[in-house]
Amino acid sequence: MSGLCLPRRPLYCSTCLVALTIWATCAAAQNNARWPPSPRPLLQVPVNAGKTSSGSMATEKGSAEDHQGEGFSPEVALQIAQWNRDLSERSTPVLAKIASQNADLAEQLSKLGFSVRTLQQRLDAAEQKLEDIQSDYQSVSGKLAEYGLTPTIGLLLRHRKEQLDSWQTQDNENHFARAELQRTQQEALELELILGGEGQLQQQADQMLAETSDASGQSPTPLLRQQVLDLLTHRSQLVDQLKQSYRKYHRNLDRLDSTASATSATTAEFRKLINRHATWIRSGDPIGIQDFADAKAGIAALLEFRHTRQLGRDLKRKLSDDQISGILLSAFIGLMFALRWRLKSWLVAIGLKSKLRTAGKTRVVAAGALTLGVAVVVPLQGYATAWWLNQGIVSELIIQVASGLFAASLIGLLVELPRQLLRPFGLVDKHLSKTFSTRAEAFKDWSIAGLMLVPGTFAITMLVQIDHGIWRDSLGRFGFLTMMLVVAGLAHFALRPGKGFLCPAIEAFGGRLATGFGHLWYALALGFPILMGILSSLGYGYTASELIKRATWSAILVMTAAVVWKIGQLGFQQIWRNLTQPKVEPRYDEYGLIEEPEVAEEVNETHVVLKHQIGFLGQCVAGVALVSCFVALWVDVIPNMSLANPVLWTVQDTVTHYADDGQGQTVASSVLQATPVTLLNVVWAAAILFVAIHISRLLPNLFDALVLQRVDYDEGMEHLILVLGRCILFAIGCFVACRLIGIRWMTIQWLMVGITIGIGFGLQDIVRNILGGLVVLFARPVNVGDRVTVGRLTGRIASQTLRTTILADDEGRELQIPNRKFLSDEVTNWRGAGKLTTVAIEVTVRREERPIDIGRMIGEWASAEREVLQSPGPQVTLVCIAKKTQRYELHVWTEAQHDAKQVQRALLETVRSNLRERNLLAKTQPTQPAIRHADPDSQIDATRPKRRSA
Repeated sequence: MSGLCLPRRPLYCSTCLVALTIWATCAAAQNNARWPPSPRPLLQVPVNAGKTSSGSMATEKGSAEDHQGEGFSPEVALQIAQWNRDLSERSTPVLAKIASQNADLAEQLSKLGFSVRTLQQRLDAAEQKLEDIQSDYQSVSGKLAEYGLTPTIGLLLRHRKEQLDSWQTQDNENHFARAELQRTQQEALELELILGGEGQLQQQADQMLAETSDASGQSPTPLLRQQVLDLLTHRSQLVDQLKQSYRKYHRNLDRLDSTASATSATTAEFRKLINRHATWIRSGDPIGIQDFADAKAGIAALLEFRHTRQLGRDLKRKLSDDQISGILLSAFIGLMFALRWRLKSWLVAIGLKSKLRTAGKTRVVAAGALTLGVAVVVPLQGYATAWWLNQGIVSELIIQVASGLFAASLIGLLVELPRQLLRPFGLVDKHLSKTFSTRAEAFKDWSIAGLMLVPGTFAITMLVQIDHGIWRDSLGRFGFLTMMLVVAGLAHFALRPGKGFLCPAIEAFGGRLATGFGHLWYALALGFPILMGILSSLGYGYTASELIKRATWSAILVMTAAVVWKIGQLGFQQIWRNLTQPKVEPRYDEYGLIEEPEVAEEVNETHVVLKHQIGFLGQCVAGVALVSCFVALWVDVIPNMSLANPVLWTVQDTVTHYADDGQGQTVASSVLQATPVTLLNVVWAAAILFVAIHISRLLPNLFDALVLQRVDYDEGMEHLILVLGRCILFAIGCFVACRLIGIRWMTIQWLMVGITIGIGFGLQDIVRNILGGLVVLFARPVNVGDRVTVGRLTGRIASQTLRTTILADDEGRELQIPNRKFLSDEVTNWRGAGKLTTVAIEVTVRREERPIDIGRMIGEWASAEREVLQSPGPQVTLVCIAKKTQRYELHVWTEAQHDAKQVQRALLETVRSNLRERNLLAKTQPTQPAIRHADPDSQIDATRPKRRSA
């Protein structure tokens, strides 16, 4: 051969490749792989193994989806990888580099093939598990509906519960699918960087040969170029096969994730069904002599520490599988410890008065909030740890430890709430009770009890679950009975009437009402653990655990509600004082805050009524929320509780569902869905209507206290805002209530049409009055306070509604005028025409005289003024009454040509001088109201107007 000759080694390798190709072909045939030989005689590369023998993939008949994912088996891929490794050892550097890359791709394809095979097995098992759970759920539901809760069905429920617990110990499929998808997506993206087109392969081969010739100084031969091109083609086909395998792998991962999610949802519903009906079924045998013998074996097994070693291995595996979640959990626990230390330091500092130098009520509110924050931190850490153990890859022992941590966290929260309330410089010690002489002993005793209860709860929960045999009915039961005796003793020393160390705390939070039921609380706290011990001795261990769990949550709820209610009351009083009373700047000296003596201020009747309305509404809302929480806690354990909430009727609703069709477009479909209306829906609807009515009733006073005292609206605008606000609030309440009880517009539209026709014929006057009221409210031809003449009636507008307008005449009578009169009759607005001007003053008088005498005297003094009109005459109104004073408001009318400000000064001076002569004028006088149509900046005794609603 002339020119540049290839070395003998590649030629020898080419000869060997033919034999290797025949061998790989036979191996592929043995693995049912269809592998046509390449037409190239120079370098036979086994690149078509596992494919059809009718040519290239582009010319295959049939759908491409039918062959998606078909190709090399993992074993053949390993053989191809080994073939490329051998080739890389016997070839030139350029061929060795490509062959080595092909070997890596073939090994990756083999590994992916094994993963696809394993994933398919897991997917089949997951789908079979989902099918089994759904079948069992339907079977159990049908048996319960047909036969009720019989002992046989109870045993079936227990068996199904243990089966669900055993299934939970398997690897979490959602976690596996998401982790694998995240890992393989990066590998699939790296394949996109490898060039694979026909033109790109030739260009890449020329480039590699050019680099080789530059390094060696010799030009490549056609044989070498053909070998390089064959290996590049082989690599391209391996990449295509890898892409197809990754697509199939990702599809199966999505299916596995969806199947696992459906399994979790069905399992949750199944567990809910089992827990609801299996509460009152015996979970074991009554206590007997054999249990004492089993307890000895249980203690011996407990001291082997084999479970501790197994737990260490399971935790190590869990951490190695997902290190990020473990790091985040550790960071969260550390952050919670730092937060608890900071909150506790603030709580102690507030008790020492070294922080929050403000009023006493604000200090109590802050101390209560910090107490709740400190109490919840440690239980939250245990709950977070248990939640982390239940996620990802779990084992039976890890689930048992998580159950123990859940129970310990719940008991820890029950212990921490009273403990933080009783701590030194805490809420009870420094803010609520100063005569709690046994507080230090109570804090010490409760802390010791917590050190016994929390670890004991964890240990008993573990003992009940581990090994499902010896320890459940022997060692675990004896530990449970011991714990119930400890709880009963603690309840005796804590709640004994008159002598318990928690009685002063109950009196501080609950008041006389809670103290009056002290014997009842003592009986419940002492009798409940004894009753639970009896149930456990009779074999109802699961029943006792469920009742204890709900009773613990109930106690936590009551204590939390007591603290929140107490600080809520104080906080509301402080906020109300800041909103309705002038702000007083606190003063400090070298010893801290200077306590200002409380000054008896005037009692505003509007504020008192509004405060009582808000308090009553808050009590109703808190009571309904507390009762709802108790019902939600105990509804599952009360047999046949559904009979107390029967279905009254059913409503057909049209629901729109959205789905994607085969072309990827969203298609909307409407279906009829039956919605049951139960007795609870009717109760909620009534409660919402009640709240809406009360909120609409307190809106005028609330608007006056929070808005009208700070802005300057005329009386007509005030009235319009109030009427619209009340209508909107009541309409929202009616809409929500109608939705709850199943009233839809489509069901009442014909009724509304009939009512409208009836109104049009029979209630024409009412409709005309309402339309007239809308015109009066929105167009505002007259305002509240205007003096008007409607027909033959003259008076001042006192108030306006949608149907009538009330006029106050000169003789003090109230006249109801239908609003249609303002549209049909002649209306004269004396103030609107500029003929009259209203002048008002306010004075504060001592309470020695009767209000009727004071009003008569002020009216006589005002009538004696020369500029004051006798018709309409002066009107005196009692505004509010305080402990030692009473405030009156005087309205007089004068002609427009007179100086209204001068009239107000003269009138105020006359009234004050007469009251001073009779020793009736109070020391503190109010701010005078602004004069309508006058400069608001020119006022008497004040520089800022203060508006009030009528």
